[in-house]
Amino acid sequence: MQYKLRCFCFLFLSAIYVFVMYILLPRGTSNIIGMLSDGDFEIANYIPVLLWALVPTVFNNLFIIRILDWLDWSLDAKCGEYLSKLAFDAVINQSMTFHSNHFSGSLTSAANKLPNAFINFKSNFGWNVFPLILKLVYALVATLLVCPPFAGILLVFVIIYTIIAVLIYFKTGHYEKEMADAENGQTGQLADAVTNVMSVKSYARESHEKARFAKATAKTKKATFGVAKASMIRNFSLNVTGTITFVVVLVLIIMSHNLFGLTIANMIFLYSLSDTVLSNIWELNHILRAVNRSFGDANEMVKILDMPYIVDDKTDKPIIVEKGEIVFDHISFTHNGKRDELFQDFCLTVPAGKSIGLVGISGSGKSTLTKLLLRFADVDRGAITIDGQDIRDVMQKSLREKIAYVPQESSLFHRSIYENIAYGRPNATRAEVEKAAELAHADEFIKNLPDGYDTLVGERGVKLSGGQRQRIAIARAILKNAPILVLDEATSSLDSESEALIQKALTNLMDNRTAIVVAHRLSTIAGLDRIVVLKDGVIVEEGTHKELLNKGGEYAKLWSRQSGGILLDM
Repeated sequence: MQYKLRCFCFLFLSAIYVFVMYILLPRGTSNIIGMLSDGDFEIANYIPVLLWALVPTVFNNLFIIRILDWLDWSLDAKCGEYLSKLAFDAVINQSMTFHSNHFSGSLTSAANKLPNAFINFKSNFGWNVFPLILKLVYALVATLLVCPPFAGILLVFVIIYTIIAVLIYFKTGHYEKEMADAENGQTGQLADAVTNVMSVKSYARESHEKARFAKATAKTKKATFGVAKASMIRNFSLNVTGTITFVVVLVLIIMSHNLFGLTIANMIFLYSLSDTVLSNIWELNHILRAVNRSFGDANEMVKILDMPYIVDDKTDKPIIVEKGEIVFDHISFTHNGKRDELFQDFCLTVPAGKSIGLVGISGSGKSTLTKLLLRFADVDRGAITIDGQDIRDVMQKSLREKIAYVPQESSLFHRSIYENIAYGRPNATRAEVEKAAELAHADEFIKNLPDGYDTLVGERGVKLSGGQRQRIAIARAILKNAPILVLDEATSSLDSESEALIQKALTNLMDNRTAIVVAHRLSTIAGLDRIVVLKDGVIVEEGTHKELLNKGGEYAKLWSRQSGGILLDM
């Protein structure tokens, strides 16, 4: 059964349920009391009333309410699943620039709140708003049939009450949004501190983080008091209006026999209808509060859903890599938030099957080139092509499938070591995963762990050392076996012995593959086909290791600074 059909069935059955419980049953009850007040005690005369009033009520309570429950729960499950996937897709498909500018904790909080906000709104609408509308419509129509003047007076009060409630609703909505934003920020601060707990403890900055978190909680408290203040003003205004309405209606009912010639049964029926209207219109106060909260909770994620992707696919065309030639063709690029271009009319060609090293001081653009190649960001002008195909004209997924990337800071999932390595090629066999670990010289330390390849590594791989995490990341890249290899300081976290062993494995891996290697430790790139020296986004030198040393330029200076395995910050 599709969503629309389930919703229609819910609304249709709800309309029946409300009519039976709030019109049919009160009408039958008032008729019985009217008959009793007239002195009619003949039981046979009550049977028709019992049949058309009580039988539907029993059916309502035994069957219709249960069906409504099932429809509501099924819609919760299906909508929750759909919106959770929608939120996950929206966050995971955003660019690295987007993620760099957002707290992961805030994004997690916003993504979790979206399905809950919708479910709360749907339940509130299905069980409160829609029945309230039905009750008001049914009651006003029934009142109109019994006593038109009374219906007109009741309608005026309903309109006044609704206007007051809606006007205050818009004011409180602002505070509800503020509170939801503050809660997301608080969650983000908490996640940021917990994720970096090693830095917090090693620098003895617990007090600093407590102070930062206290500011976030104070903001949440302030927003909560704002909601409370607005709610109290709203409750008082609506209480006054509701009390006045109740008194006027009660007086009119008492006088209705003299004014309108109503019978006892109709007077009781009018009282029942008025009570339905007044008690439910008061619920409008709580209903609007719940609606406000749902909108506030969903606000941040809805903005993200509406946000265009900074890096988006123009087509569903996959990239075809036969040779692997990479060309940075007169590209220009400016980092987000910076004024000056890092690259301006930059050109670089990496021939198919060749390996180049990128070196230079920090901020020269080495890692940025690799990120542009992976389309973590797009160039402002020019183009990056692989085998003549502009990478902006192919799917990002297919592009990244052709590139094995090992970043400087490898991040592992809180899953088993086996799953983390197999992430490079999920359909790989167990033997292939273990072979990749052997080539990355990770097999030895993995087998010494209590659960071997099934050992959970902790969040971001916290249970492993930096060198162990890096070897897992290298094993993942080896297993991927892609035609293009990008290494961004891939061996920076390794000891000299492990680096020497892995360097041989990486050299074999780079054979007949196009490779770009970013390195501070120049010994790791000395054997590459070509070395490119960058400075402020410009190529200042290029050539082989030997040629660059003979030039005595920037590369030679960098080389001369490294001795005894110590590398100055570059």
